[in-house]
Amino acid sequence: MAEKKAYYKRLDIVRGISCIMVLLYHLNILKGGFLAVCTFFTLSGYLECTSAMKNRDFSLKKFYTNRLKKIYFPLIVVVAITVVLTKLITSINWINLKQETLSVVFGYNNFWQLKANLDYFTRNIASPFMHLWYISILMQFDLVFPLFVTLFKKINRGKRKSISTFVVGACTLAFTVLFFVMSKKQDIMVVYYNTFTRVFSLLLGVFIALLNNNYEFKFSRIFGKNDKITFTIYMVALIALSIFVSAESSNYAIYMILATIISAGLIECSIKESKKTRKYDKQIKGLAKISYVVYLVQYPVIFFLQNTPINDFFKIVFTIILTFITGYIIQLLINFSIKNKITKYLKIAIVIAIIAGGSYFVINEKDHSEEMKALENKLSENLKITEERNNQFLENTNTEEEKKEETVKASSEEVIDESKIDEIVTNLPVVGIGDSVLLTPIEDLYTTFPKGYFDGKISRAIPGGIEVAKTLKNKGKLTNTVILCLSTNGIFNESKLDELMEIMEDREIYWINAVGADDPKFNQKFASYASNHPNIHIVTWDQTVKSHPEYLEPDKIHPNYKGGKAMVKLIYDTIHDVYLQKAKAGKTKV
Repeated sequence: MAEKKAYYKRLDIVRGISCIMVLLYHLNILKGGFLAVCTFFTLSGYLECTSAMKNRDFSLKKFYTNRLKKIYFPLIVVVAITVVLTKLITSINWINLKQETLSVVFGYNNFWQLKANLDYFTRNIASPFMHLWYISILMQFDLVFPLFVTLFKKINRGKRKSISTFVVGACTLAFTVLFFVMSKKQDIMVVYYNTFTRVFSLLLGVFIALLNNNYEFKFSRIFGKNDKITFTIYMVALIALSIFVSAESSNYAIYMILATIISAGLIECSIKESKKTRKYDKQIKGLAKISYVVYLVQYPVIFFLQNTPINDFFKIVFTIILTFITGYIIQLLINFSIKNKITKYLKIAIVIAIIAGGSYFVINEKDHSEEMKALENKLSENLKITEERNNQFLENTNTEEEKKEETVKASSEEVIDESKIDEIVTNLPVVGIGDSVLLTPIEDLYTTFPKGYFDGKISRAIPGGIEVAKTLKNKGKLTNTVILCLSTNGIFNESKLDELMEIMEDREIYWINAVGADDPKFNQKFASYASNHPNIHIVTWDQTVKSHPEYLEPDKIHPNYKGGKAMVKLIYDTIHDVYLQKAKAGKTKV
């Protein structure tokens, strides 16, 4: 009769709760849920080291085979399913599919994301693989770790076992210090994604495993010998951190180090075999069993549901349910340890077909790197153009300020002549404030509105627009006609819009609707908002793009050369229509 495998219930509780914490973080519910990744790293380091040191038959072949089966194989299946679904759902645009998928498959996604400058903490869901940087760091660690284990096992005899413990302890301390120092000098994303700054959590897991294995020492005993009470204290502390700590905190590095130490304590308190079967053991074990796959699928599920037109609360509930159901189904699919041969071979055939389909789509996907690099260069050049032209605008308005004020005052009392609308619109002193979408066709904007002032900046959202508008108004340069392009980045925020409109007062606002906005309901929400502001006129760029998708760059956000001309013409036509309506109504220019 085979010996019953030891069951560590508390370890499963740690896995399950950590999995839920990360999911809630990705759903913007638990602001400190990212700290649970420290727990996953520490747990991986501990379990890998403990297993390797206790295994007398340890070999590189067995280690890599085991990691391929447990870590890499589920990853490949989830990646393949995601790629296939992305290609089948034609409404989804994932511009970096090829490059990003390859970075995940070959284990360098964390460095790819650093290069691509993707910001994890802005909840960018333009990709279903935003979270897989973690797996890449784990894969990189797994690649070199067994080599050190082989060395440790050779020297780990008698008093020499202290050598491996001391070396790992020193490395853990050194990399923890490196992490903290870099957090004060580098951008948070460089610190968050970098293997060398994140490895301290893995190393602490290895270190406590060596302490436990070589000396049966547990630093968690500082709270007493009652593991149950100590475990509860640690778990409450970790959950409290996840609730109250934010990634935006200036002390985020301290909290991540603290979360790693707490995780080490949790693990030490969990290495106690559960002798009795208790209530909910089956459910806890089941959750822990699928926790890894649930981690893999959670962002793809969020990605596919991001534009679903349902209530936000129900979308969150549905996302959570679907994430766990999907994780459970995939776990069943990749489990080939079953007696029924027909079911087993059917599963294998399905998995092979999925992987083959995903591979086909990745291989045949077009690489848009050159096109996007060209767009980046164009935006950089356009930024220089705006700086030169805007300086001229400010200089001219400074020297003729009084004259212009008189002209505007006089024109405000004139009834609009319908035959002169083209001349009026062309000569309007306009101000344009926006993001990179406004910056893209900047030459056409200056050609169409030669007396214009245009300020575009990459990733600018409404708060950034408020600052520009406020500055221009304080200088007396905020004209009566204002073009705003601030829908693409960030979420709809009515209070910020109110603040912006307060600055604008009764000026005529021409708001450009977004294509590919972070908030998929932004245009819809803004239309409702604008209905209460008669001075807001919507430029329906999103409707134009529906009829002419060829107007966009591969990222499906920025207009290309032809699209830029079409967008500027649409802005002009919208302003023209407003003046035409006023002319027909016999109204004055203001």
